[in-house]
Amino acid sequence: MKDYAMITIAMLSYCIGWSIFLLPNNITTGGVPGIASILEWSPLHIPAQTSYFVINAGLLLMAFKILGWKFCVKTVYAVVVLTVSLTVTRDYTSQMHLLHDQPFMASVLGAVFCGCGVGLGLSSNGRNGHHCCHHQQIPGHLSGTCHHDLRCDHHHVQLRCPERLGACDLRLRCAIHHCLLY
Repeated sequence: MKDYAMITIAMLSYCIGWSIFLLPNNITTGGVPGIASILEWSPLHIPAQTSYFVINAGLLLMAFKILGWKFCVKTVYAVVVLTVSLTVTRDYTSQMHLLHDQPFMASVLGAVFCGCGVGLGLSSNGRNGHHCCHHQQIPGHLSGTCHHDLRCDHHHVQLRCPERLGACDLRLRCAIHHCLLY
C-alpha cells in the first residue's frame, strides 16, 4: 500500500511538471510524454492525456503478453493515475500560462517536477510505463548464448551474464529518462 501511495505522489509531481510548466510553454520531453506533447501541438490537436493513455495501453498489452500481469500491475496503476491527474489538471489550469516569457525557467521547473516524479516512482518499486526497462531471461529476446538478467531503474543497473562474457556482445546505456539495451 505504501508503494501505491508513493507512486500516486510521484505521478502527481510528474503531472505538475508536464502539464503546468512544459506543455503550455511548448517544451517537450522524451518517450511517450514527448510523443503525446507533439500530437497535442500538431494539427490533430489530440489532448496529451488521451494520446499518452492510448500509446501506453498498446505498450502495456504487449508487456502483459511478454512479462505477465504481476510485473505490469504497478505500471498500469501509474499510467492511470497520471492520465486522470493530467485530465483534471488540464481542465482546471487551461487558462493558466506560467512563465510564458521565460521558457528556460519553465523547462528547469518542469524538469525538477518531472524528475522528482520519476525518481520517487522508481524508488517506490513503481514504473510509469516509459522510464524503466527490465529484462529477465526471456528466451529469444537477446541474441547470443548468454542469458541476461537486467534491472534498470533510476539509480541501479545490474547485468549478470552467467556464461562466459566473451560469447555476448551487449552494451548498456542508462540515463535518468532513458534505459536502452542495444
